[in-house]
Order: sequence, then structure tokens, then C-alpha cells
Amino acid sequence: MTVKEFKFQYALGTLSYDDLLKIANTSTSKEILTILSSHNKDWYIKYRVAKNPNTPKKILTKLSENKDWYIRKGVAENSRTPKKILTKLSKDKEWYIRTEVALNPNAPVNILTKLSKDKISDVRKSVANNHNTPIKVLITLSKDEDEFVRYSVATSSNTPTKIVIKLSKDRNYFVRDRAKKNLKESK
Repeated sequence: MTVKEFKFQYALGTLSYDDLLKIANTSTSKEILTILSSHNKDWYIKYRVAKNPNTPKKILTKLSENKDWYIRKGVAENSRTPKKILTKLSKDKEWYIRTEVALNPNAPVNILTKLSKDKISDVRKSVANNHNTPIKVLITLSKDEDEFVRYSVATSSNTPTKIVIKLSKDRNYFVRDRAKKNLKESK
């Protein structure tokens, strides 16, 4: 669908909800995504626009300030979200957003380091799952009180072998088992 056709059908209201969801996919033009982000009131369509890699940075900035946490979550999930926006979202009161920032491959190292100290274990677990997390942070997270965080450290291919060996003796069976599997896979 061309931008002109979209504008016409959108203005007439002939596009169904399902049509709009399909239009908000990854092959959609920046112009259509811009229209959807500013005119549509549906939170799920805005979420789909927010996580779309073609969404312009200007629109991501606007959506990152939306009062609806799910829309901000979509911005945090977007692999093309600029570091400046991710930095802002890393301070969000909603831990779901901080979790997505921690998983984002574009998250700056200083933000991953900060989020590794988050009070919510799911955020720390997400930091351990990010391939850009520094080894120093993974070593610290390997001693985390939460077994799911330690499990994620044991899973990471970036975790030094010395730390994986320590985790293979962890007090939690699942952490030990995952660390042993990681050791076998790395041989």
C-alpha cells in the first residue's frame, strides 16, 4: 500500500483494526508509521509502531514520553532506539521498561552496569542476558542472591570459564546444571 492510498483509506476510516496492526509491521514506511503514531489512539498499535525498526528517531523520542508504560516498553525493545533514549528509559519507574533496556543490543555499557544493580532481579537477569554486558559485571552478577540471575550468567557465552566453573558448584541445582552444560558446549 502506498502512502497516498494509506492516507486516503485512513482518513475514510475503511481500515480495520487488523489492517492497522498489519500495516505497523517492519516493512512499513517511516511516513505511515509517523501517521499511525500521532493519529491513532490505540495503545497496542502505538506499541507496534514503537518497536518497529523503521520508526523515525523523532517519533521514538515522542513515544518514549508516553504515559502508557507498554508504549514506552515498545521503544525500549526497538533495536534502533538511540542510546540517549535508552539512557532515559533506564530510569523509568516501571521495571518492565528497565528490563527491555537491559536486553536491548544498543544499550550503552554504562547503563548495563547501572542496571546490574537494580533492585528488581528480572532487570539484573536481563543485564546478564545482554551480549554487550562487560565481563566485570557478569562476574559480579555471578554472585547475585537470585538464582535466575546466576542462571543467566551461567548461560552467557561471554562469562569467563573460571566463573562458569564456580557456578557449576552453585547451591542451586539448575544453576549448576546450566553451568555444566555451558562448559560442555564451550569445548
